[in-house]
Amino acid sequence: MAKVSIVTPCYNAEKFIGKAIESLSNQTFTDWEYVVVDDGSTDKSKEIVADYLTIEPRMRLIKQSNSGTCVTRNNGFKACSLESQYLLFFDADDCLEPQMLEVMVKYLDQYPHVGAAYCDFSNIEEDGKLINTVSWPRFVPSFFGVKTLPYDTPETPLAAIVAGLGGGLDGRCVFRRCIYEKTSGWDENLGRNGGHILDLLLQVALVSEVHFVAEKLHQYRLHSINQLHRTVNFKAQAQKITNKWKDGKWLTQEQKAKVAEVLWFYEKRLMPLFEMQSGTDLMRRGQVGTALRLYLEAGKKYFMSFFPASL
Repeated sequence: MAKVSIVTPCYNAEKFIGKAIESLSNQTFTDWEYVVVDDGSTDKSKEIVADYLTIEPRMRLIKQSNSGTCVTRNNGFKACSLESQYLLFFDADDCLEPQMLEVMVKYLDQYPHVGAAYCDFSNIEEDGKLINTVSWPRFVPSFFGVKTLPYDTPETPLAAIVAGLGGGLDGRCVFRRCIYEKTSGWDENLGRNGGHILDLLLQVALVSEVHFVAEKLHQYRLHSINQLHRTVNFKAQAQKITNKWKDGKWLTQEQKAKVAEVLWFYEKRLMPLFEMQSGTDLMRRGQVGTALRLYLEAGKKYFMSFFPASL
């Protein structure tokens, strides 16, 4: 029996999977099991994982045909011990700081009303070099439209979760298993770039609390493949998940009202601000005309969000 079950989907990760495994083996908290699910890799990922199996008895390797991240995580969960209390879904190209599990397990043990807790992160380069990383802000409604939660405030309300549609929470979020089992798991109709993790956290936040632990305990590796996914698919992915939750046929009337309120906040208050930030990025690249048009449109949207639609 292990207290924490960790699942890693692995697809063509021969350059990184060894470092991911070693960062887990180096954890100061040792009561864990590790399920690596190879998702039909065509490189040497399976062979590398198999080598680690000979020296790490807490590991298992499962092989399947290529099915995608969410299917792989769901299959990994099915293979976990039924007695584990906590779950971590950890990507093959990332790393954990040595104290990550110790800190997160201690926090969840201390606060049994919390269904999921996530830590802060650092970016690392492809070769593992640390990059100076600014913490992702948590946006919530305020009298003046939008404000950010203080860094050391743990409670993360539904609005802040919805506002984090690009936050990349996957490998730094530890779930209380009994709460995770109240969700539908990883939605296999959602792709990468935040949609699947935020869909799951929304489900958790409707039946429990989600907290932030203000320590950088996860290392998110930046490399050409994952950055291409984030650049190309984010906007479409955000639209896909908002459409799903607007429909929300499975929700109670009370839950529908909560979801509608925070989606309005995301679309009417936050999206114009994100577009203004995109305009700043364009200005830095010298695309002045495009940036000014984006500023004007975003400003109009933000201004009009304070007035009834009938005006």
